[in-house]
Amino acid sequence: MSLVINILKIVSIVTFLLIPGLDENTVPNFAFIALCLFQSFHDIFNNSIHIFWEGLILIPILTALVIFYKSKNYKILFICFLILLLPLTYATGLIKNYARIDFWFVFTYGTFIITSIAVILLAQKKDNSEKIVQ
Repeated sequence: MSLVINILKIVSIVTFLLIPGLDENTVPNFAFIALCLFQSFHDIFNNSIHIFWEGLILIPILTALVIFYKSKNYKILFICFLILLLPLTYATGLIKNYARIDFWFVFTYGTFIITSIAVILLAQKKDNSEKIVQ
């Protein structure tokens, strides 16, 4: 069962990173994250007058991805899922640009949600079965 959970976690993380934005210049999340982090660190370490602080908000998102992969507790997995899901609606532009939704967005967004929920449910089932055995 843990192999299935690990595979679903990897699929969930990869689809999270592949979800495209819905703005005019659509980029997948991994490119958006890399660009924002690069811009923030470049501004901080090169004595820029205007620092792109929004890129530092992505550090908790990356931390949630790592914790989601490492955790075995379903409660922590659920919290990480919510932490990843909430900024995803902002980062993809889902609220403002819902008319631009295409098949690739629905496929990756749906796969992320379905696999994340499957991971949470399987982790809960595994946790409950271990409690019964003890």
